[in-house]
Amino acid sequence: MANRPLTVKRESYRPSIRMLNAGASVANTLGLPFGCLEETSLLDAARRMTGLHDFGGDHFMEPFRHLLADVQDRGITSLAHFSTRDLAIVGLTNRLRLTEKFKQNPGLNDWPIKRPVFILGFPRTGTTLLQNLLALDPHRRALPFWEIMTPVPVSTDPEKDMRARIKAVNQKLALAYFVVPEMEFVHEIRAESLEECWPMFANCFTVMNWDMASHWSTYGEWLLDYNMVPAYQEYKQCLQLLAQRKPESGFVLKCPDHLWFVDALLEVFPDACIVWTHRDPVDSIASYCSLISLNWRLLYGRYDPEEIGAHITQRFLQGIQRAMAVRERVGAERFFDVDFVSLVNDPLKVVTEITAHFDLAEIPKTSMDQYMQIKRADARGQHVYSVPRYGLDADQVHGVYQDYIDRFQIPVRSTAARNAKSS
Repeated sequence: MANRPLTVKRESYRPSIRMLNAGASVANTLGLPFGCLEETSLLDAARRMTGLHDFGGDHFMEPFRHLLADVQDRGITSLAHFSTRDLAIVGLTNRLRLTEKFKQNPGLNDWPIKRPVFILGFPRTGTTLLQNLLALDPHRRALPFWEIMTPVPVSTDPEKDMRARIKAVNQKLALAYFVVPEMEFVHEIRAESLEECWPMFANCFTVMNWDMASHWSTYGEWLLDYNMVPAYQEYKQCLQLLAQRKPESGFVLKCPDHLWFVDALLEVFPDACIVWTHRDPVDSIASYCSLISLNWRLLYGRYDPEEIGAHITQRFLQGIQRAMAVRERVGAERFFDVDFVSLVNDPLKVVTEITAHFDLAEIPKTSMDQYMQIKRADARGQHVYSVPRYGLDADQVHGVYQDYIDRFQIPVRSTAARNAKSS
């Protein structure tokens, strides 16, 4: 693998994106609203787009304002102003529509979310594979990207509604793949692919992913001390609404963000089944750094790989320390641990062990075999990244994470045993 070119090579905008950024700069100079990140402008735009005015209280304003303050201090590019404005307005419009939906249907608040399965752990630890396999359970489902991004139906006709929401997401994805074409080989996202559920926290602006993938670290530091229970209660409301599309099915959810807030998750979902994936932290960190460098490049025009490596090393460490502390307090029986190497070598065996541990329905082997035959652009081996590029020394990282490695008996390799690695 060492002789193969890196999947993410560029550390700055390519010429066509520099031209787009120049055009965005002109629009911002002319005072056009498309890149405006002022609080009032964003709130008013969301109200105009939906025709709604009730945000369900103002408690979301504190994280919203912390986020905007950090974004405005970071010096993002003119092009990034456009994408960040869209991100904020999506959160606000979803919030308005969710509030209206629950006002019209107050009984939704009583809809039970029974024994949801949560897959958490570092990014790049096999969570996508595991979620797709567990979602083959005929009694459970995971959430496709189109449903996560637009949780409120836009039509009473189910088929028309699905087509409209998929079309809207496809338009965003087409633009994203134009700006960051490497994404397809690092983590392929399609409108109907099963994805992480962190966008449902965007409705209340409490997204740990934004700290890491966008380098909004002042906001992230603040969020670590924020009471996330109300955010998880609103997240649960999203699930209560989404459950109406297939009311007979439970959920299989996955998101690394849960690692930092297991205490809040368990307070809102006390019967949750938690699957925790584990991998050599050097590989997880380096692979994830390669992934998020695409967004750092989009937001800032260029990035420093070693700065990314240092930030993610620290944030991941905080995540496992927080999760391990909660686990120590509530008991290990609430969790099932999955080793990445074991998952890759025998995924069907691992899934069978999970379903047995939580007394879930057995997943047909034929269904799992069929899924494993599906070809993905981001299949294992397609994403090539470099550990040293991000300033990572395997032995030093292992030293920092020694408690975690020892606790879960994670197989690791020394600096001398690695160079470039593909995931």
